[in-house]
Amino acid sequence: MRIVTLMDDRELSAEFQASHGLSFYIETKNHKILFDMGADESFLLNAQRLGVDIAGVDIAFLSHGHYDHGGGLKAFFEANSKASVHMQKKAFGAFYAHDPDGKIRYIGLPEEMKEHPRIVFHTGDYKIDAGIQVFAGVTGRECYSPANDRLFQDMNGHHIQDLFMHEQNLLLKEGNKIVLIAGCAHNGIVNILKKAQTFTPKGIDAVIGGMHLKNAYTDEKELENFCQGLAARLLDTGCDYYTCHCTGTEAYELLRKEMKGKIQYLAAGSELVIE
Repeated sequence: MRIVTLMDDRELSAEFQASHGLSFYIETKNHKILFDMGADESFLLNAQRLGVDIAGVDIAFLSHGHYDHGGGLKAFFEANSKASVHMQKKAFGAFYAHDPDGKIRYIGLPEEMKEHPRIVFHTGDYKIDAGIQVFAGVTGRECYSPANDRLFQDMNGHHIQDLFMHEQNLLLKEGNKIVLIAGCAHNGIVNILKKAQTFTPKGIDAVIGGMHLKNAYTDEKELENFCQGLAARLLDTGCDYYTCHCTGTEAYELLRKEMKGKIQYLAAGSELVIE
């Protein structure tokens, strides 16, 4: 299995573009997958530099309904004439961020994309084939990031806390390897892992995705304590972790301090092979 980071908040080197967002190209024996499309068309430029043929993608997934993961939807459909994009039915909700300075920002998807004929909506868990299981509806609040407290959804003119029912995760099986792909892991990577493990009697080998820890705490000690607790739980699973995007540099370094080589960062331009 080959995983290429087409977009991230950090770049591997100067030849790649970086911006706030996420996009992975995943190649398996049976599929060429796009998981998220970043905030705009920039992921296409990195794909070109990496030799990734976006026109050849045969299936795509959107992790959740935020612009930094689905803002590139239009660009993807223009570059690819065949693949459907699978997402949760609630992905086109009206989502907002309440910033610490009092500013309220719309962070949802481009509304005009909602009726696109190649978007496939799902409610809850679904299976594409023997190698692709998608799941949503994650519950539990263990190691839950307080950065989520600033994220809301408009319901009948009122902003209520986002419960991330629009978030979905990808479980890929290739040979004897099982890989979990998350976007931001808003529901908490520990809670997501718990549900992922219900789909497979075998342990999960690798976990890839953001953990939404950037700007989670203003107090450095609080962030350090949180990361120590999270790292202990992640190490207990025995998985290898590859993080990115909304984990943030500070939280990543704290996790790396505890987890050593069990966690790595996938910047834009990174290529990972799991076999």
